[in-house]
Amino acid sequence: MNIVSEKENYTHLTKPYDEKIDNIIIEESEEENEKQANKKTDKKEFANNNQVTNTKKKKSYFQIVRENLKSILTPFKNHGESRFLQEYEDTYGRTHPNFYNGTFKQAFNTAKEESKFLIIYLHSPEHISTTAFCEQVFCNENIIEFLNEFYVCYCDSIKRSSGFLLSGKFHVTTYPFLAIVTTNSSSQSQILKVFEGNFKAYQLLTGLINTLEQNSALIVPPQSAGEEDEIRSNREIREKQDREYRESVAKDEERMKIEKEKKRIEKEKRDLSLELERLEKERQLEIEKKKIEKKERQKRVMEDKRRNLKPEPNYKTEEGVIRLRVVFPDGEKLSRSFKKQWEMKNLFDLVDIQENNSIKPEKYYFVKNYPKTSFSVKNITFENAGIQDGDTLMVIKK
Repeated sequence: MNIVSEKENYTHLTKPYDEKIDNIIIEESEEENEKQANKKTDKKEFANNNQVTNTKKKKSYFQIVRENLKSILTPFKNHGESRFLQEYEDTYGRTHPNFYNGTFKQAFNTAKEESKFLIIYLHSPEHISTTAFCEQVFCNENIIEFLNEFYVCYCDSIKRSSGFLLSGKFHVTTYPFLAIVTTNSSSQSQILKVFEGNFKAYQLLTGLINTLEQNSALIVPPQSAGEEDEIRSNREIREKQDREYRESVAKDEERMKIEKEKKRIEKEKRDLSLELERLEKERQLEIEKKKIEKKERQKRVMEDKRRNLKPEPNYKTEEGVIRLRVVFPDGEKLSRSFKKQWEMKNLFDLVDIQENNSIKPEKYYFVKNYPKTSFSVKNITFENAGIQDGDTLMVIKK
């Protein structure tokens, strides 16, 4: 962009922003207009009656600032401009004018080289009006566009030593605080405009435009193509540095995000592993519990069968008695007498209580070889089943 010193040329450049001011204003009540008009009338009347006093006060304030500008330009140590930018963006987001990444001295020289005014923003993070300013005014797209085009924006926090020193030099009494400073080496540097306290976006944009148009003669344009090339080169270098810084911050954020996600996944895996281990232990305990309960039930069943088994009748003296021989799968043999009117359940119970390892209770049946007959029903009598005295019954696994 070619910087010119004529006011009408700056008026041409800033004319589009004049139209945008109307879009920024939400509403301005008649009461507020009347209040502002009365204030101006009071100020004018006061100035007419006390011209000498007002002139002295105005001169005193700007004289103090002008006298301190030289000491302000003494280079500060870089206490982490990038840290302030990071803290600001963490709190208010990345929508803001381009903050100069360097010291006040460097910002002043850059504005001088680029033939721009320097605007200084002193940030007070704890002030009651700061949040509203950062979220409603400083993030306005028209203000951001205008500042990036026509100003070099230096920002500092009063929590840092450099920002605190600036607040003292400018005698700041309230926040937010912005000041527009000339950087023309051919004339004495001075403050042109101050914005303090609560103000709206359209008021700031109006002040920025008016200051630029009314003081355009103080800006010295480049005198030669070589100077323009140097300014362009410096601007490109600064933009490249800003871009590289933002890319570096983005990479760091992405790396931290990946590491955080990786740790979260590892934690979930550990938690899942511990949960699976816990569930497996519970399952094993449940299995063992069921085994014990099953054994206890079987033990009670066997005890009931022993207790309920009818006494063996006398084969020689009692009538209707048959004697049977039972052969187990492992070859073990068992002989016992039963009354033929008894049910075969007595034979099954007798085999169950033997605790023979070759069979399991309820998992077998009997077979007689001649004639070939199988027996698996318990509630039938020996006589009805066709079992006779002296028969041999084989125990067969199911």
